[in-house]
Amino acid sequence: MAKLDFSELPYLIVGAVVVFQEELMKSADQLVEKGKSMTPEGRKKRPDEKKGLVSKGDDFSQIIALTVQRALENLGIVTRGDLRELDRRIDALERKISGPVRKPPKPIPAKKPAKKPAKKPATKVPSPTPAP
Repeated sequence: MAKLDFSELPYLIVGAVVVFQEELMKSADQLVEKGKSMTPEGRKKRPDEKKGLVSKGDDFSQIIALTVQRALENLGIVTRGDLRELDRRIDALERKISGPVRKPPKPIPAKKPAKKPAKKPATKVPSPTPAP
């Protein structure tokens, strides 16, 4: 780097201001273009770009969903698909079990215990009297 001569200092400042002004104008133009693209008129001019971004976002979402699904499967964690498959199998089993309705077998009547004769009150039997 060359030695700075103070006599060139004004030119240095003017040059810095010009470069700053050029960069500021470029940035301002970019901001104006972005602002115009956000207005309804600007959106009408670029429908294809918007569609491209939406499709890229959808692709990205699908990639993330597949990655998460693989990670869950590798970890052995139950997924929504696993639960749907179980529901389907349970429904099939319920249909198979309920199938044709069978009449339950007639109950066999229980045998009634034989009636015991009612106890009669004991009659007093005269005691034998001793013979004379």
